[in-house]
Amino acid sequence: MATRALSCALVLIAASGRAGDGAGPDDAAPGAPSSRSEGGGRTLLATVRASRTTATTRDSSMIEPGEIQDELLRDLLRRPPFSFTYAGRLSSELLPTWRSQRQETKLDADRTKIATIITDPRTGLQVHWQAVRFSDFPALEWVLYFENTGATDTPIIENIQALDVSLRCPLTGSTPYRLHKTNGAPSNPTDFAAATVGLKPKSSETMAGGGGRSSNKDFPFFRIETGRGSIIVAVGWSGQWQAHLECPDARTLRVTAGLEKTHFLLHPREKVRSPRTLMLHWDGDTHEANAQFRQLIYRHYAATRNGKKPLPTLYCNTAFTRGGGWLNECNAENQISLINAYAPLGIEAVITDAGWFEGGWPAGAGNWTPRKDAYPDGMRPVAAAAKARNMIYGLWFEPERVVAGTWLHKNHPEWLLRSTDEPQKTYLLNFGLPAVQEHFFEIVKGFMDLPGFRVYRQDFNMDPLPYWRHTDAPDRQGITETRYIEGLYAYWDRIAATWPDSLRIECASGGRRIDLETIMRMHVHQKSDYWFDNEVDQASIWGLSQYLPNNVFMTPINRMDDYSFHSAMATSLCMGWIADAADFDLRRGKSLLEQYLAVRHLLTGAWYPLLPYSRDRAAWMASQYHRPDLGEGMILVFRRPESPNETVQVSLHGLDAEVTYELSYTGAGNNRRVRGAELMRRFEMILAGKHRSELILYRPWRPESAKESSP
Repeated sequence: MATRALSCALVLIAASGRAGDGAGPDDAAPGAPSSRSEGGGRTLLATVRASRTTATTRDSSMIEPGEIQDELLRDLLRRPPFSFTYAGRLSSELLPTWRSQRQETKLDADRTKIATIITDPRTGLQVHWQAVRFSDFPALEWVLYFENTGATDTPIIENIQALDVSLRCPLTGSTPYRLHKTNGAPSNPTDFAAATVGLKPKSSETMAGGGGRSSNKDFPFFRIETGRGSIIVAVGWSGQWQAHLECPDARTLRVTAGLEKTHFLLHPREKVRSPRTLMLHWDGDTHEANAQFRQLIYRHYAATRNGKKPLPTLYCNTAFTRGGGWLNECNAENQISLINAYAPLGIEAVITDAGWFEGGWPAGAGNWTPRKDAYPDGMRPVAAAAKARNMIYGLWFEPERVVAGTWLHKNHPEWLLRSTDEPQKTYLLNFGLPAVQEHFFEIVKGFMDLPGFRVYRQDFNMDPLPYWRHTDAPDRQGITETRYIEGLYAYWDRIAATWPDSLRIECASGGRRIDLETIMRMHVHQKSDYWFDNEVDQASIWGLSQYLPNNVFMTPINRMDDYSFHSAMATSLCMGWIADAADFDLRRGKSLLEQYLAVRHLLTGAWYPLLPYSRDRAAWMASQYHRPDLGEGMILVFRRPESPNETVQVSLHGLDAEVTYELSYTGAGNNRRVRGAELMRRFEMILAGKHRSELILYRPWRPESAKESSP
């Protein structure tokens, strides 16, 4: 099929299908450190790649970055950046012959909605292409809806690719494109591990959700390095998405993404949606692309509370006070004891995890009434205790999983999905049914009506994909999943609208369901069910920080040494200290959490990797968190337990070269002043002993303020 080369080297195409799933070649890790001796000690030299790529089709010195970015976005809107097959014909053949109408609406100062409706005059199928253009970021978002406005069933709609574009802006050299991908969260040390894959001619790479949970296998955010800078893509779908990148020749990269399996007809007046696609283009420093994307997410996507963007949240899930498995042992007495003990530490919320319901964990999922033996007066006294201490309280729910023999299984078998025709031990509650959404909303409402109850935590400990696939008819493949996910979003949105002050926490056997859509609805995501490993926490936070502001995911902590605290603090923080123990060090706990509360605002801006991703216990790890709007930030640096190097040299990012910054070393207790130009050229950090860490704060130094504060 012929395609035209556009001026920004982006080609929008709709082809007949996906190319083969050949494995991509191995490529070098994203930045490899080397070491040398200096002055008797060993120094680690960081070589994190942060290249500035330039245009290859015309003189880049004549093109401003903003012009390139606008050019790409304009090309995305000129003709559909998606594809599908309808009645056996490609959308690229059909859409030019259908009726089209477009309307632009200003949503706010920074966003414009562009709604395009394309209608098949013969069958009445309408494709709603709803895009959002941003004025404050070089980004574009879109969602597709397919609606049958005719009087009969449509022909088969299949192979829907919500994203289908081809790039023709290769890097120089033998590798035309580089893909920066991130692992999902299988609850082991590889959770959110970062990797770089070189896409050479005739190679391809496929990423996907796993078992129907969006970040079970691969993380649905990735970056592509091109000859015109970096393109970051987010796939917003909390089910079984798939993305495929194919490099057929030395110039072209085709990128597709959508639901993994679509082959269905639509009944009259039926309407379904696609995954949400978000694309950002940044021409310049590759690290700055990620820094900009994080700020885009925080400003326009991160869920709000009472209409405001929240800072990282400080709270306690009581299960983590006994290693993460303190569930059925919990009762009203010991939960109230922890609430009272945590009150002086300044945390906002306390939640009780699984096991509070009849039948306990795990067999009681499907019974959503409190256990009489543990909570004889229900949850009211516990919530009231939190309210009395100026905190909020909440519970763990797992509405989607239903165990055989529970109340839901006995009373509403018609609501349950199966993965086989045989009797099962576990069923899936079908959130595609409005009656299911209403039923569980009323359960949550019963608790939200209690004074002091304002935290909703949802978990999901099963793979739904076999249940969806088993339910689909041959001519309705993908419909059960789509209806389920749409219903889940409607349920979450109703909770958010009804209790806008609520704190909403998401978990799916750890971090197996984190995506653009969950981030829009949930304030905090548990990043893993692999807990309390400092080096793994440092690494998984590195992986998530590439794309997400650090308020939207959390790390549990149960130790009080600096190294452990620093390893977890660059997130929303879930406390696991046994604060009601007789020997608990309250003064130390207050000191650590006061430090966290003082710096957490720095975690929602830009992030820069000062050292490469690594879980190696002999390596160093360092990251910079920068608030460009404030001109200040912080550095977390770790010399791991087996590192032989006493110093490390890095280069900071995002500073003003002409400004002098005051650096405060919170561990060492000393300050120094350094010019921004020097910090961005070469910054040496020293940790004299192994298994050490440091939190360094920086802000512009103002001589006049220093004089005012002097005695």
